[in-house]
Amino acid sequence: MARLKDENKRALILEASKTLFSKQGFFNTSISDIVKATNLPVGSIYTYFPSKDEIMKVIVEEGWKDLYDRLLQTVSSQESDESKLKAIIEKFLPEILKDVDLINILLSEAIAFTKIEEKIEVLSTMIYELIRSISKSKPTINGFNKRFIETALMVFFLGILNAVRLSRASSIDIKEADIIKFLKISIENSMDIKI
Repeated sequence: MARLKDENKRALILEASKTLFSKQGFFNTSISDIVKATNLPVGSIYTYFPSKDEIMKVIVEEGWKDLYDRLLQTVSSQESDESKLKAIIEKFLPEILKDVDLINILLSEAIAFTKIEEKIEVLSTMIYELIRSISKSKPTINGFNKRFIETALMVFFLGILNAVRLSRASSIDIKEADIIKFLKISIENSMDIKI
């Protein structure tokens, strides 16, 4: 007889696995580690997920979907393109930085599961469209093209994630607020806009 699935057990498996993958790395975490962390029998793990790979895929895709849904909600609540860009920097980015485990996973050895290039493409397209719209009234930023925005997003986004990860794992005294302020000033100065 098939076991009934319990959402609480599924969530427990995902949360424990996310923590383990973040701290130990995907390849250094075994199903036995997940069993120990959840206090569930191995059969329960396989009831919800056919493999460790599948657990990783679900963590990344559900984590990304949640972040992306919040990004869309943040942006759609703003009227002007400048306020949308400001909301991304001041509201959405700090939300991303709260989930250190997801950050570690997105940047970890499990990169094959993250499809980070697709996620960067989605973000860069959205930000490019905002900047393109803003640049219509700002001749100083007309030279920005999609490739430039993709490069900037990659450097800033991945750099920010790594900076937060490093500052939390060490005694480096750089706060998330410092990182956000740096990003905001960099964007304002390079694009001659006030956000």
